[in-house]
Amino acid sequence: MSSKSEALTPALTVAICIGTYNQGQYIRGSIESALSQTYPIQEIWIADDGSTDETQSIVEEYCRTYPHVRYHRHATNMGPARNLSWVLARPSTDLVVRLDSDDRLEPEYVEVLAGLMYRYPQAGYAHCDVWETDGDGNRSRLRQLARSVEYENPEQALKSNANGLRTAANCLLFRSTALKEADYYLAHPTWKASEDWDLALRMTLNGWGNVYSGRTLSNYRQWDDPKGVRAYRKIQEVSSNIEIYNTVVIPAFQKRGWSVAPLRRFMRAKAVGFADSLDSANFNEKDRAEYRALLKELGSSVSLSVALFLADYGFNPIVRKWKRLKKRLKDAAKQSLRAARSRTASV
Repeated sequence: MSSKSEALTPALTVAICIGTYNQGQYIRGSIESALSQTYPIQEIWIADDGSTDETQSIVEEYCRTYPHVRYHRHATNMGPARNLSWVLARPSTDLVVRLDSDDRLEPEYVEVLAGLMYRYPQAGYAHCDVWETDGDGNRSRLRQLARSVEYENPEQALKSNANGLRTAANCLLFRSTALKEADYYLAHPTWKASEDWDLALRMTLNGWGNVYSGRTLSNYRQWDDPKGVRAYRKIQEVSSNIEIYNTVVIPAFQKRGWSVAPLRRFMRAKAVGFADSLDSANFNEKDRAEYRALLKELGSSVSLSVALFLADYGFNPIVRKWKRLKKRLKDAAKQSLRAARSRTASV
């Protein structure tokens, strides 16, 4: 362990919290990554949302071996927001890590991010670049942010998160005080989309900034979706986006005297982007009509009308291929920018 970690140990205590549901085939990797941290971890909590697979027997093995691993299985399924809120509230530490049971931390994840949280006491959460992995755990994409500053103050964070959560993934290290002030994920306990963005915004409005490391310190599993379930959940995502803009972001900008014109542009662009899910096989006609209405409520525009036309006439597969290409080009641009900054810094 580095001397830096040892110096920080008395100042900031850390727990790792894992929410899980029927992911017994992956949870060993998650727990092992928590146990392998180079920074002292006071508590590891696992909240099982009523799994029916082998999760309980696997976790109980770790509890017998490691006294600081605590396990609780809810008798009934609470849903992700309530389960995560329950487990994040358990530790008595200064900092808590939210780790999903199919994701993994690199050994220095806590050491690096806890160091940043110590340096910036007004940071409510810390985040980093991540490796995206497939269902088998193979690294498939490096998720990086086009961000050069370590710390964003609350006003900067509000602007940068105005169009969505600006983190590479939802594996975050939180300051316990900031989490408690925001009431965890309980503002919208039934949401299954955008809850991380909503939480980050509420922390920002409570006066907390955030801190970022450009190091790649965690692994986020991105699932294949052959049945189109992810597209079906877009109804929930669009609905929550509308509520976040109308009840959180727009009022916050207006209160500060900032123009909301950029937000209206963001909303229109998002509506166009969401239109590529309109041909989901999981949508019945009622769902499709509801989804179209939500897209128009989010951001009606000529571009959206074109996107709906393309969807109606079967062009969405081409649209999705184009979006994947743009994502690869964007990733390449970020890597080139990062390399250029590194060369400049070394001169």
